[in-house]
Amino acid sequence: MLTPFTMFRGSIHLPSLSSLLWFGFYYLTVVAARPNLVDNGTDSRLSDHEFTYVSSWPIVDRKLGSVSAVAINGGGNVVILHRGSHVWNIASFDVKNNYLNATGGPIAERTVLTFDRNSGQLLHEWGEDLFYMPHGLTIDHEQNYWITDVALHQVFKFNVSHSTKEPVLSLGQRFQPGNDFYHFCKPTSVAVLPSGDFFVADGYCNGRIIKYTPEGIPILSWGRNSFILTRTFNLPSGPIPTSFFAIPHALTVVPKQDLLCVADREQGRVQCFHTANGTYHSQFHSDEIGTRLFSVKYVEYDGTDLLYIINGPQFNIDSKPIVGFIYEMGANRVVGHFRPENSLHAFSNPHELAVSDDGVEVYVAELNPQMVHKFQRVTHHGEDVRSSTLLKQSAELPTAAPRQMENNVDIRPINMKDSSAGGGLTVGTIQIFSIVSTLLTTAFLVVLMARIFCFRPSTGASERTDEFTLVGLQDRDDDM
Repeated sequence: MLTPFTMFRGSIHLPSLSSLLWFGFYYLTVVAARPNLVDNGTDSRLSDHEFTYVSSWPIVDRKLGSVSAVAINGGGNVVILHRGSHVWNIASFDVKNNYLNATGGPIAERTVLTFDRNSGQLLHEWGEDLFYMPHGLTIDHEQNYWITDVALHQVFKFNVSHSTKEPVLSLGQRFQPGNDFYHFCKPTSVAVLPSGDFFVADGYCNGRIIKYTPEGIPILSWGRNSFILTRTFNLPSGPIPTSFFAIPHALTVVPKQDLLCVADREQGRVQCFHTANGTYHSQFHSDEIGTRLFSVKYVEYDGTDLLYIINGPQFNIDSKPIVGFIYEMGANRVVGHFRPENSLHAFSNPHELAVSDDGVEVYVAELNPQMVHKFQRVTHHGEDVRSSTLLKQSAELPTAAPRQMENNVDIRPINMKDSSAGGGLTVGTIQIFSIVSTLLTTAFLVVLMARIFCFRPSTGASERTDEFTLVGLQDRDDDM
């Protein structure tokens, strides 16, 4: 005779419940952690750098793959790089970082798309049958396109006015990971100096920066991999030393200070180095940004040195909202935010960003959902578009005193508070309510699914276990 207990034991499908619980965890860490938004896509208390979200941009006539990069060309139009039908997941590489799907051929779709900055109309497209897993896109001052491919372990330079089929420079060995000057291991990004010298962030395995001449001859390198999943040594306890990278994920040049700044992804910080010799200069971090920082771009706005930063999903208890940040280097603090005001468009897995030279437009590329966001700086009535950079000292934005690392390097921390002077609900309080309600909802779903699977009428001697899958959980390439 079947009892409720034997029915539960015989018919429940543990992998299905595990998938459901994983979905609940993902929802809590990524979706529920999204901030409650005000009406204009920026923090209303930081109106000196106020942006609005342009939801109607761009006009896309096809399904995009994971959008890994975005850049702005010399005409001010926006170029995105996407992966078409190729998805980076746990089965893409072996333990030695060899790409396992090489026999499947390159991406058949056109992977490089140019959109009009105003209308959002598609202007130009190319890049079919060239790449396997494109990652980074940089457009230099001479309008050369630099693209990194983590599957090929290569870096390409294209003169698009000459050819979009054949690069004018290729670095690295096809499908061969390595760690010398002529091999990369999943390179991520390129930055180019006015002189033509350039830097390669290398990358997911090697954790280093390499400087080259315009002809591609190596000059110097620095950095060491400190990513816990791939490093081959133990680090002492305490703050991570400078010049150690846990995935150098994006690069930006600060011309007026001759600096190269690196998005140190899994350490949630930006490290800056002298471009001449790679020696350490400074680093920037905010508690508000959290433990993961995916991209950084420099813009001088009205004489002020600004870093535009995007963080990403954080899988820890004290996870931070996924938001774009504007960080003033001189003041050593966050001075603004940008994010979609519509929760349907809220950041989920941002990967890269681009900022116009005048600081008026910001674009953010997302891996999943596959899209690109546009933000426009708000011009208040009677103000010049560049007049909003006079910074106000706000009591709501305390800056922590700099602390010293073990090697006496200033780590430049920031403690940002989301509380206000009033007694009403704060952003943090509202997020607590959101998380609690999400926990209750997830628990209800678990009980409901268990009830569906466990307490069915018996169909005779043969018992059957119904199976289901949560589509997409195994094939997400959220963080790649």
